[in-house]
Amino acid sequence: MRTTAMTLRTAVLAAAFVPSAPSAAYGAAPAMAAARAPAAQEVTAIRAGRLIDGAGQPARDNQVIIVRGERIEAVGDAAAVAIPDGARVVDLTGHTVMPGIVDAHAHLSIRPDVRTLRGQLEGMEQHDAMQMARIIRNIRVQLMSGVTSVYVVGEVHYNDIQASQAVEEGIVPGPRIYPSGNFISTTAGHGPAEYRTTNGPWEMRTFVRQNYEMGAHHMKLTITDRARVGPNNGTPYAPGESNYTKEEIDAAVNELHRLGIEATAHANGESIRLAVEAGVNSIQHGGNLNEELMDLMASRDVGFVNTYTIGFQSVFNEWGFLDNEAGDIRDWLERGRQVHARALEENPGRAQRRLDRLGQLRRSKEKGVKVGIGTDSMHGYMLLEMENLVAAGFTPLEAITAATGLNAEIVGIEDEVGTVEVGRFADIIAIDGRPDENIRDMGNVAFIMVGGRDQSALSFR
Repeated sequence: MRTTAMTLRTAVLAAAFVPSAPSAAYGAAPAMAAARAPAAQEVTAIRAGRLIDGAGQPARDNQVIIVRGERIEAVGDAAAVAIPDGARVVDLTGHTVMPGIVDAHAHLSIRPDVRTLRGQLEGMEQHDAMQMARIIRNIRVQLMSGVTSVYVVGEVHYNDIQASQAVEEGIVPGPRIYPSGNFISTTAGHGPAEYRTTNGPWEMRTFVRQNYEMGAHHMKLTITDRARVGPNNGTPYAPGESNYTKEEIDAAVNELHRLGIEATAHANGESIRLAVEAGVNSIQHGGNLNEELMDLMASRDVGFVNTYTIGFQSVFNEWGFLDNEAGDIRDWLERGRQVHARALEENPGRAQRRLDRLGQLRRSKEKGVKVGIGTDSMHGYMLLEMENLVAAGFTPLEAITAATGLNAEIVGIEDEVGTVEVGRFADIIAIDGRPDENIRDMGNVAFIMVGGRDQSALSFR
């Protein structure tokens, strides 16, 4: 067991009314919100024609899932699981039922485009009201794509924590949000300018404690092997070095673990070694893998979250289509496929880099490294991430498992989400088709439940 039930320690949903510039309020502990009245323990029985459990087992026919309140109470063969009197019955006998998708690398407010990193950073400098407006739209798109949990890996002004509370209280619809709080970075590091200020072991510990106090569920360190800002942007550090000193990484990871929460790290190439040897629980991106790094991760049982679709941000300028033209999630997915296919066709170098990466993913799986997936900030595109795994040689069922149970395991939330098991949150979706045979069927989302709440009637916008 790597995590306890997610509790929100924050109090007020104020992000839309807070000035963009940091103020003393950001560093102060919020007042505790009034406790929400417990939801009635409504009982729902789901009749599943086929069930994929998220743990990697083949689909089972004719299953029944009993949901009481927000949790799964029973699951098994229809002949063996009695439906309680008075239960609401959901007939999904013509569908494939499965756990909701877990996006294991998410930035809620960011919308990448052709400006690449510069555009992302500019977006995070906008007023918090605008950022929260984007978050509300982005998480709705995620939900409509079948994502029922998002593992956030860096926001500003604790906007992810506020959004998490808004979803928890039913103010806005969205997936379950596991917030990380603000970015942890260093001078000349990777991330928003206002957080590229943490230097030295004790500043690392202080930043971790502040994030924890505000309600972070976990935190991410952005470890890079080269400068990411200023005139030296792109210049590699000395071999084996990063924007952090070893003492800084060790201090941050130790403080996180001392507080009982997990550390994840943005890391590629040799930065992965620094992170894994410091004891991080998971790696984000995990680019430029070689055999030695794969062996290290396998030996330490540290998985990584591959982020394929963000690699196309330099040719991506489609958010207007999402907000104003796309009629449903299938339209959005198809637009993404078109952009990706065109970019690969027009740029042989990009196509070759993708082939190289597919080989790294395939080899990682062969070596026993846990390979997960996340959209980064390409909201709604978890299916494209799954299709990329299939292109790397994963079976459709393995790709589905990566997006559900394995993702949850990699980032330490497997006791709560990712599988259809007794005691887990009732985060359940249904697919029109057989996605374990044809992965593209994952685009046909017909039913969405988050924590026992049926969200299927939501419109796309």
